[in-house]
Amino acid sequence: MRTFFLTMFWGILSIACFSTSFAQSVTIDPNTNATGIIDASSTTKGFLMPRMSEIQRNAITGLLAGTQVYCTNCAAGIGAYAYNGSVWVPMFNTSSIMYAVGQAKQGGIVFYVDDSGQHGLVVATIDCASGTTFKWISASNINTNAVRSGVYGGQYNTELINEIQGSGSSAAMAAAQFTDGTYGDWYLPSKGELAIMYQQRANIGMGSVTNTYWSSTEVPVSFDSVSETAITVNFSGGAQTTSAKSNTFKVRAIRRF
Repeated sequence: MRTFFLTMFWGILSIACFSTSFAQSVTIDPNTNATGIIDASSTTKGFLMPRMSEIQRNAITGLLAGTQVYCTNCAAGIGAYAYNGSVWVPMFNTSSIMYAVGQAKQGGIVFYVDDSGQHGLVVATIDCASGTTFKWISASNINTNAVRSGVYGGQYNTELINEIQGSGSSAAMAAAQFTDGTYGDWYLPSKGELAIMYQQRANIGMGSVTNTYWSSTEVPVSFDSVSETAITVNFSGGAQTTSAKSNTFKVRAIRRF
């Protein structure tokens, strides 16, 4: 009976592999290839691995090392990734890659890597000032023009905010004064950088965090008005909200490498 079912299985597989075109050849048999359980050749088609977004990929549970997917919008680059047992790493052109999301490097946890694999962003492992909440402003509302919202934009925003507002207690100043004991170039993330942090929260030790964090992105206004709001990101659901600068929220510093 066992032989019968095995014969039926290989027969069905052979029909599936060869029914559409005799040019296709797929063999699943450890006896025909000493090094690979799948031996495929084709003249007209390629192999399509599972394709998914970064959010879908990161939502996979029960991962085993060696799992492979094609990521359609990953911040670290579109392409094929393999799970190495702890983090997802690019499968190709890896000779120069030194960093991957989730690694403890550069004073924090890597949450973004650019296409070179050698540069990106890390997030501090703790909130600034042991979780103290801060206002966005240090005194009264004033336009800072800190409106950059993308990757690396938070560094420019932070420097501009602190220059315009001067010394005093504020979210940007708290981030700039943060230190992990080694690096002193931390800053308040832009709304885009905060959004990436939220997307990667399960990989950077923030999966259970529900705090709302200040971004460094000010809400722009017309030239004859004063901006009284900036953008926050709620890690309970990822919502980006326009909040009064006088409100108090937590601060999580980041740095670029």
